[in-house]
Amino acid sequence: MLIQQLAAPDASSVLDGLPTLRTRDPGEAQERVSELFCRHELRPLSARGSVKLNLRSTGEGFGVHLLDYGAAVRIEPDALKTFFMVQVPLSGRARLCSPNSTVDSTPALASIPPIDQDFSMVWEAGTPQLIVTVPREALGNAATALFGATLDAPLQLADSMNVAAPEGKLFIRSVFDYHDLLNVPENAPTPYVRRLHEEMVLARWLLAVKSNFTTALGQECTAPQGPHPSALVADFQDLLLTHCGEDLSVGDLAEALGVSVRTLQAALARELGSTPSHMLREARVRRAHQMLSAGDSRIDSVTDIAQRCGFGHLGRFAQAYRQQFGFSPSQTLRGPGPV
Repeated sequence: MLIQQLAAPDASSVLDGLPTLRTRDPGEAQERVSELFCRHELRPLSARGSVKLNLRSTGEGFGVHLLDYGAAVRIEPDALKTFFMVQVPLSGRARLCSPNSTVDSTPALASIPPIDQDFSMVWEAGTPQLIVTVPREALGNAATALFGATLDAPLQLADSMNVAAPEGKLFIRSVFDYHDLLNVPENAPTPYVRRLHEEMVLARWLLAVKSNFTTALGQECTAPQGPHPSALVADFQDLLLTHCGEDLSVGDLAEALGVSVRTLQAALARELGSTPSHMLREARVRRAHQMLSAGDSRIDSVTDIAQRCGFGHLGRFAQAYRQQFGFSPSQTLRGPGPV
């Protein structure tokens, strides 16, 4: 599991539960990577003119990917247009050149290609990259929900992310968490579990990188707006209580309250010293407790109930449950023993 690792993981452990596409043919490598991402020209830089491609992927759209050419290469893609991408070298170095900037990325500095411009990259040999892709519309909608504003221009991101900074580390942690969720294809997460993880990845991506939203709003993106903070906190608590049986995310709750996610975060931090994610997680644990208490151990399972309540990692669910109630989920499901 990548979530247990503090440093950059070895490429062999990334998506190791999924099949690996391997080829030494540059033409096939170009074709298969183009099918997954976008059309591009691939040129090996070694005298032999070959590659040693290793590609693992959760698929198109919102996904996590491992891409390693196994050789020094030059890549010239068309503009991405429909999706954002962040590339994190697990080792080695890569250079990204666009009309407005040049980024030399390392395991401490991820690159973010421009979405509306052609660009080029040179990857050194020994530079496997962990790549996250997100549909353009999804990240744009997440920015509007997070910052509570709509700009005349579409979302534009800075060309790099410092993944060694606190915000960058939180982003990487959310990616590792999402990776571990998808790396066991025989145990596919429920749509609710996946949505919660994706919301976290989007929010932490947006908080870890400069964008035209953060530039335009400045400090306003963290300033409380809308209802008085005390009233907002009370309304949030009421929503958690009355709708705890629904598949809600933090974004859903902020939208229902008519505020941005950042405004809700600021109010809860000041009033309660907590976060929307933490309080929603506690509410989901309480929901699981109710379902386990009413369940039948002959037909129900802790895993199924945990998934239905938005928990994709059983070990972490059991830990949170024990912290909240003092005993394990399985004990609750089994019910009281004989007197």
